[in-house]
Amino acid sequence: MIDSVTQLSVRRFHLESSDPAFHVERQGSSKFLLSGKVSDEPTTALGVETPSTAFDVTLATSSGPEHAVATLKRDLPRDVVMQVMERIGGLEISLSEALVPAAKPPRLRVISTDLVQRITQLDENRIEVRGAIGADALLTILCDSRRVTISVHKGLSSTATAIRIAASVPRGYRALADGPIVSVWKDADFFSMVA
Repeated sequence: MIDSVTQLSVRRFHLESSDPAFHVERQGSSKFLLSGKVSDEPTTALGVETPSTAFDVTLATSSGPEHAVATLKRDLPRDVVMQVMERIGGLEISLSEALVPAAKPPRLRVISTDLVQRITQLDENRIEVRGAIGADALLTILCDSRRVTISVHKGLSSTATAIRIAASVPRGYRALADGPIVSVWKDADFFSMVA
């Protein structure tokens, strides 16, 4: 027989203020009411926890809810969406998880000055190299709008050419050579640093 029941609740978002003059009041599982003004303490911070990360947001002296919302918008991870509503007691923010869409595959094209070796487009981001290089040539590798030009020597096999192409894709892209087939995708680390 069970003597007591323990209520389990999952709080996916948490927000708290280290300054008693700047109030953060929980309105629901993912809603918070921000009010007040940051006091003269220079180390005032909002502690933020989301399902994917936890971090602190530093607030300047005399900051109000508007400043906190602007700072949160800048610092929230991509998988969290914030909506803001003006209320009588301050600003209400509502946090929710968002699905980050998968990156569209890049468009890969390879242009060769060689007349013997053939490069066939298999898919938006895949090519197949056929035959050996007939004479010294230049290959221009285009990934979306970025390009790199490399030189290849006479007699280079299709597999060796595919490996050279994969090793030479423009910065911000990664490639894999599987025999004579080259597949390219965006380098998520590069594009997140740029964003």
